Amino acid sequence: MNLFMRRASLSVLFTAFVALSALSSAQPVSTDIRSYVADKVDDFTAVMTVVSANQRELGKISRDFGLLYRFKDVTVSYKEPNRMRLEGSVEGTRGLFIINGTTQWVSVPKMNLRTRRDFGSSPGKKKSLMDVGLVSEFYLSYTDAQFLREATVEGVRCAVFRMTYKDRDEDSSHHIIYIDPKTRVVRRREAFSQEGKLQAIYFYREVREIRPGIWFPTRIEVQNTDRVIAGVTAYKDIKVNTGLSDNIFRL
Repeated sequence: MNLFMRRASLSVLFTAFVALSALSSAQPVSTDIRSYVADKVDDFTAVMTVVSANQRELGKISRDFGLLYRFKDVTVSYKEPNRMRLEGSVEGTRGLFIINGTTQWVSVPKMNLRTRRDFGSSPGKKKSLMDVGLVSEFYLSYTDAQFLREATVEGVRCAVFRMTYKDRDEDSSHHIIYIDPKTRVVRRREAFSQEGKLQAIYFYREVREIRPGIWFPTRIEVQNTDRVIAGVTAYKDIKVNTGLSDNIFRL
């Protein structure tokens, strides 16, 4: 065997050894959804900016989906369980969007808009940390998780779960979520309708450690079923566990 062939053989053996070592050192991801709960987050505030919004493409997801993307530079407040407040400018004037339990308020005074809706027991209308790519105990209280497989999202190894609602009579839609075991952040979420059809795909990107052990995505992109990016939001000034008052979630 000449020197060239010997070196080539050694190179192949070395590459195979490195690959096998990587496989052997990689620990299997947990198949228990509770391993991925963001249990250190009780509330958070952030400034959300709509980076881009294509109302036509957003409308392909659902009729009302583009409402959030009409806001600009929104102050977002969330508190477990199921309380959210968005306050910012919408179409040149100030607007307010609140969800507290089963009740939703939308108020835009300069447009003489003030609405109140009650979603009843519909689990799909509840707000949780899943909206920003985190799994909470509250979210698991009304959903069931089925581990499907391991997969990678943009080079990140993830555990993949199928999430369905416990009360299937109220809502038969489901989600496929891809969770990064290191950060406990959902890197990708596929939302399916009541009929089982894909509605939207969310990507949670630019993940940062806000506090020791608490990670947040700071950019969320949503695609419609045409794989077109319909909307992009960015988050900054994220603060967690500041003890938000219940009063701010009332109108």
